Amino acid sequence: MSISKLTWIIAFAVLVATASACSSTPAQAPLPTRVATQTPWIIYMPVTSTPEPATVTPLPTVTPSQPTRLPTRIPPTRAPATKPPPTKAPVAVAPTVTPAPTCNYGTAEPYFPENNVTRILNAVGTQGPAFEFKWYPPAALGMNTADPTVGYRIDITSRRLGTGQVVGGDVVYVSQNKYIQDKEYVYPGNKVRTLGAGDNAAVTWQVTVVKTTGGFDDQGGKIGSEVSCGAPSTPFIIQLTFQ
Repeated sequence: MSISKLTWIIAFAVLVATASACSSTPAQAPLPTRVATQTPWIIYMPVTSTPEPATVTPLPTVTPSQPTRLPTRIPPTRAPATKPPPTKAPVAVAPTVTPAPTCNYGTAEPYFPENNVTRILNAVGTQGPAFEFKWYPPAALGMNTADPTVGYRIDITSRRLGTGQVVGGDVVYVSQNKYIQDKEYVYPGNKVRTLGAGDNAAVTWQVTVVKTTGGFDDQGGKIGSEVSCGAPSTPFIIQLTFQ
């Protein structure tokens, strides 16, 4: 028998003996059961817990690594559109006017030169016959001295014969006191010549009693404003003929 074969037989015998020893271990007896003979005590202890106040932990401030860049260009600010107030036209202040006087003296009555009388002018020269105007004052004035602001207005108009076209005219004044002193009003010859404008004409004249705010200059003019103190007289006509 070889040695190797003997070695295998011994190893097998040892293995069998070991297995028999393990299987022959006696079983342990069970532990006796313990029956409770007393009710156990349960101790209850109330626990009161006070909630802690809620606290907020602030977050840490984070500083940016780079500074914040602010805009350097500021957009232009437009002023709000405003509508200018309407321009009011300046109120014109009327000059102070002295009120015209009031009066009522009646109507004068012309008598010279007679109505439709003819006056002849030379075709050459600068002079001509003067007109001597005469009239009867109204009864309220007569030939008496009166207020120096009372007098007469003589309206003169010339029209070309045949056509009736107005070719000249004039207006002159004289105070009542000057008229009763002279008993006439003389219209100068150089003005008479201009009435016809170098041609035959019919010259109409009539007288109106007036009252002025400043009187008369007795040179054919008045001072201040005027108001009529009666109706105009009956118009008289002078036939003006050039030869």
